[in-house]
Amino acid sequence: MLYVPLIIAFVALYVALVFPVYLIGRRRGLKNPWAAFIPFLGVWIVLFESMGRSGWCSLIAFVPNVGAFVLWVWAAVGVPGHHGRSRWWTLALMVPGVNLVGYWWYALTLPRHPAEFAAA
Repeated sequence: MLYVPLIIAFVALYVALVFPVYLIGRRRGLKNPWAAFIPFLGVWIVLFESMGRSGWCSLIAFVPNVGAFVLWVWAAVGVPGHHGRSRWWTLALMVPGVNLVGYWWYALTLPRHPAEFAAA
């Protein structure tokens, strides 16, 4: 019975960490932004598709020792550039701890419709 609060806390933390990426997918007009909720690779799939890359690029995570680091840097550098945002966002998406707030701020300030990117 003591595990129930732990499970609820884990699920709440998972949703809090993944939901900004889901919002980025929705605001970019992706076909399947719900894929962000797929454990382990879902976040990377949605981020790469929002950059116009294949979701298959997320398989780089399975490269031993460097895969996750490469994805982290690639997403932090590529996402703001592809969405027409300032390169200062790279810093906010890359610094550990700051990136937890950075992805929420980024997702909530992203224009709602992809057509707005053409005007920006």
